[in-house]
Amino acid sequence: MASQVSTGTLVAYLAALASDTLKIGLLKNTYSPNPDHKFVSDVNTHECGVSGYTGGFGGAGRKTLASKTITEDTTNNRAVHDAADPSTWTALASGETLRFAFVCKEVTNDGASPLLAVLDFGADKILNGGDFSVALNSLGISYIQT
Repeated sequence: MASQVSTGTLVAYLAALASDTLKIGLLKNTYSPNPDHKFVSDVNTHECGVSGYTGGFGGAGRKTLASKTITEDTTNNRAVHDAADPSTWTALASGETLRFAFVCKEVTNDGASPLLAVLDFGADKILNGGDFSVALNSLGISYIQT
């Protein structure tokens, strides 16, 4: 017997994310995405470490995501989790190559903070000193399709 979850149910499951404080951080190209990574402690050894970015739990380098939404897309049978693009990281020093961003809900420490998504830039981004921006995918941070 086949079973299916409605998109409305998926939206209800994800609804808490719209009211939670979610953060986005930057990862170097040394990180290898792994769907078994569940917590920020699984990725934080690869977090950006240049001057101008303070990583780690509660670090100012992780930016709070604003305008979070959870929407139902009945045309494509999915629930979509999205937010506004984060503000620009300003005056980051040179010396590292970034490839990913991660989205998390910071709880009490990185070992307890769920890793919600890892976003691939599609190519390495070399920090040459200056500002750095991340544009979220047009499909949102993540989506669940039925």
